[in-house]
Amino acid sequence: MVAISPPAKVLITGANSYLATWVLKKYLEAGYSVRGTVRSLYKSAFLVDKFANYGDRFELVVVEDITKDGAFDQAVMGVDAIAHTASPFHYKSNKADDLIIPAVRGTTSILNSALKHGSNVKRVVLTSSFVAVFELTTVPHVFNESNWNDASVEAVKTKGSEDINTSQREIYDTLTGARTGAQLQRQGTWVNVAVVAEAHVRATHAVAAGGQRIVTSGPFFYQDFPELGIQNVSRGEPGSTKGLPFVINLETKKAEELLGLTPATPLKDVVAESVEDFKARGHPGFTAQV
Repeated sequence: MVAISPPAKVLITGANSYLATWVLKKYLEAGYSVRGTVRSLYKSAFLVDKFANYGDRFELVVVEDITKDGAFDQAVMGVDAIAHTASPFHYKSNKADDLIIPAVRGTTSILNSALKHGSNVKRVVLTSSFVAVFELTTVPHVFNESNWNDASVEAVKTKGSEDINTSQREIYDTLTGARTGAQLQRQGTWVNVAVVAEAHVRATHAVAAGGQRIVTSGPFFYQDFPELGIQNVSRGEPGSTKGLPFVINLETKKAEELLGLTPATPLKDVVAESVEDFKARGHPGFTAQV
C-alpha cells in the first residue's frame, strides 16, 4: 500500500453535502489540493466563497448523475486519491433499492472510472454508515469491522417501508420534547462530524489503513441529550437510563491503532455545537445557552 501525502490532489464526491464540506475542509487544512464534484455549480457557490483563500488548490466540477457509467471519467484524471462521500441519505423510501442501488452504482461508477482514467489514483476512501455494521439485537453485543448488516435488507424486502426510519433529526426532536419517555430510553450511535472528516484524511496517508474498514462511532441513549445541562428544553425522564447496559457497542480499536484517532469526543460538545447551529438558524425552541 502507498501513502498519499500532501500536496497530493484528492477528489471528493458530493462535495456540497454536510459531511463532505467538513472532509473538504480537513484535506485543505492538511495541505492537500482538492477537486470536488457537485451536481450543480449554482447550488454549490457557497463552497467557492468558503474556501476562496485556498486559491487554485480547490476546484469544483459537475457530475450530474453519479450512477451513470463514465460519470467520473473526467473528474478522476490527475488526482492521486479519492474520498467517495456521495451516496443517498434519506428515510423517505419504501423500497430498499431506492437507497442501495444508487449507493452501489455510484461506488462502482467511480471505481470503474478510476481504473480506466485515474492512472494516478493510489488510494480510495469510501464513506459508509455504521448501519452497514450493526444488526438489531436484544442482548449486549460488540460490533466491529468484521460485521455486516444483511438483516435490514431482507427485512425491508419482506416488510416494506415500516422498517425504514422516517426521520433522523435526533438531537432536535429529543431536545424539543418530540420523543416520548419510551423513545428516550432507546439507544443510538453518534460521532462528531469533524472526527469523521479527520478519519478520511488520515486514512489517505496511513499506509496500514489500505484495504481496511474502520469504525468511528459510539453509543448513546436518547435520554442522554436532555441531561447534558441545556436550559429550557424537554427534560424527558431524568435518570431513566442510569445503569442500563448498551445493547449496541462499537469497537473503535482500528481507528486508534491505524489512524491514531480517538473517536470519543464528549457528547455534550457535539450537542452544544448543534444547539448553537439551531439558534443561529432561528429554529423554534432554541434561545437558551449551553
